[in-house]
Amino acid sequence: MDKYVSTVALIINGQEITDFKSVEEKARTPRKQVNLMKKTGVMNATQRYGVGLDYVVPADRPEFDFEGLEDATLVIDYENGSRVTYTGVATLDIGATKFDGDNETIRTIDLVAGKRIQE
Repeated sequence: MDKYVSTVALIINGQEITDFKSVEEKARTPRKQVNLMKKTGVMNATQRYGVGLDYVVPADRPEFDFEGLEDATLVIDYENGSRVTYTGVATLDIGATKFDGDNETIRTIDLVAGKRIQE
């Protein structure tokens, strides 16, 4: 796994949002256990991709409207040059607002994506 993220960009209708403090790629389940008569088997599961973001609410411009977010692209660039791109991104949950010691307002956003591409 890559150690450090260099940039996170959410692209929707030509607009690029980069006001993110942290990103978390959620766990994926590639296979599920299936009970058979005398043994246990496995089957492929439908992939569901989730990403959690800590969005820094800008002090000098309006906050981005995550409620209307659909069919966006999320790009995560790592320091070693690799990139993960999520397509078909939509908002799943708009979480609580936090105020930290850096005088920043942070809002937790959970996203769901249709496809994940690792480059």
